[in-house]
Amino acid sequence: MHIFTIAAVVAAAAAVPAADSVIERGRAVSDWSSPESLGALAAAAAPDLKAKIDAAGGPAGFSAAISAQMGKQTAVFDEVEMAINGLTFYQRLAAHERAPAAMTTVVWDDKGAVVAATVQPSSPPPAALPAGAGVSVRPPFGTPREETWFTYWGGRNLARNYHMVAPAQTYAFDLVVVKDGKSFSGPANEHASYYCWGEPVLAVADGVVSDVVDGLPDMSIGDMSATAAAGNHVIVSVGPEQHALVAHLQRGSTKVKKGDTVKAGQTLGLCGNSGRTSEPHIHFHLQTGATFAEAGNGLPANFKGLLVNGRPARNGEPLRGQAIAAAK
Repeated sequence: MHIFTIAAVVAAAAAVPAADSVIERGRAVSDWSSPESLGALAAAAAPDLKAKIDAAGGPAGFSAAISAQMGKQTAVFDEVEMAINGLTFYQRLAAHERAPAAMTTVVWDDKGAVVAATVQPSSPPPAALPAGAGVSVRPPFGTPREETWFTYWGGRNLARNYHMVAPAQTYAFDLVVVKDGKSFSGPANEHASYYCWGEPVLAVADGVVSDVVDGLPDMSIGDMSATAAAGNHVIVSVGPEQHALVAHLQRGSTKVKKGDTVKAGQTLGLCGNSGRTSEPHIHFHLQTGATFAEAGNGLPANFKGLLVNGRPARNGEPLRGQAIAAAK
């Protein structure tokens, strides 16, 4: 349920050479089994990383070490680009000769400098489900006060959706409101600076409330709870073994109690920052279990009346980096 979870192991002081797209720039500096690619990264690396590359025999020697561990890249499952809050992200999920999957991430700042880069073992994408397969629900939000909702995490592989490591959150979404490419305006450490703070969080379907938590504090920005991952949350039973969870609600904002019958579009609470969250956002997922403690397995959602980048969604599932809205 984190918004930003990438550990920065590469910091660069120089701009990455220009390329036609984020995807091309990412490819140029992220295939570390290639001496040429590692050389491009080394040219932009901070002194500490540059020293490590040099100590390993320069780009050629360091690349040889990477190749010995992972082997050459053999297939690309997915590539993702996203820009928000002055940062541009490139992520690639790929297979290698000695690794069934690895995820590479490169992040640039607004001046074009690489500020983070990682490669880590991952899992291959799960078996594909038919497009549009899932529980038919409406979005958990209405029209925001500012601009549009944005899918920070969402999709069916780990490059697009880090939640997939948790069985119940396989098809989860983290949603923020974005205006002019940013999720906040004003001091970054104040809740009210975030556009989604206080936005109504809605029931996605008719149902009965099966679980409610309220009264937990809204965490300081970047200070994530170690014990209450979902924070204040509501779970609504919308069908047999179909339960819709919305999490990270504002303290004291919950409008329902366990056992209440709710209608699709009814306000359940307000968007907050309780639980394990790095900034205010809506976390939403469908699961087989009726409570957060006994969550079961995740279920895909097929959002009705969803606009993606201004157009009706064909399969009802937004992906990481896409602007979304509820059709009027």
